Amino acid sequence: MNKKVIISIIAVILLVAVLGTVLVACSADSYKKKLEKKGYNVSTYTVEKDDQDDVEWGLLATTGLIGGNTVYIVKYKSLDDAKEAESDAKKLAGSVYRTGKIVMWGTEQGVKDAK
Repeated sequence: MNKKVIISIIAVILLVAVLGTVLVACSADSYKKKLEKKGYNVSTYTVEKDDQDDVEWGLLATTGLIGGNTVYIVKYKSLDDAKEAESDAKKLAGSVYRTGKIVMWGTEQGVKDAK
């Protein structure tokens, strides 16, 4: 085989592996497991069809009742909805982070732990 063909095949395999890892890392279960390992109590919710059209799923994670760390994580159905939610959250929350359709907000440490 030609050296360029081999390099192209390796590049495609690496790209597929990276995309697979990124897509798996964006599930509610992966965030839940990650935060539980860090000592958070995690509540998940799914959205009923008639409830909120723009949300796929959400999590609330806390480390304590008073003075603990908190993070809300919500996956929106569209990027525009996520950007709008990010803008709204910035008006209310101490720390906000968005990656694609997923928006996180809460205490600075809570958002850091969820990333």
